[in-house]
Amino acid sequence: MNNLLEQSLLLTLGAAALTKEIAESVVGELVKRGEMTSEDGRQAVDEVVNKAKGEARSLRSRFDDTLQRNMQDLGLAPRQQVEELQLKVAQLEHRLSLLEAEQKARPKPESEAPDDRKSRRKSKG
Repeated sequence: MNNLLEQSLLLTLGAAALTKEIAESVVGELVKRGEMTSEDGRQAVDEVVNKAKGEARSLRSRFDDTLQRNMQDLGLAPRQQVEELQLKVAQLEHRLSLLEAEQKARPKPESEAPDDRKSRRKSKG
């Protein structure tokens, strides 16, 4: 899963870099021919790069949404949810150990103490 995400990100970055190179090349030619000023060329390149970045963000967002839906369809929990559940389990285990320790520390009532019952029987009989 991470490999797919990494490849997608690299592809997006590569496309943005290539877009900038192509835009700079085209603008450079137009500036050489005198059809565009260098300032207008820089602005045009910036616009193209910003548009490419926006499209890359949109692509990434769609990819993330699709990935989340697929994980949900497969019944896989997001990492955050798993971590929250692990924390809750740890808290419950801690509470349980405290209750068990508390119960062991309490003296048993007389009715439940086996030695007391034996001594009462002997004294009666």
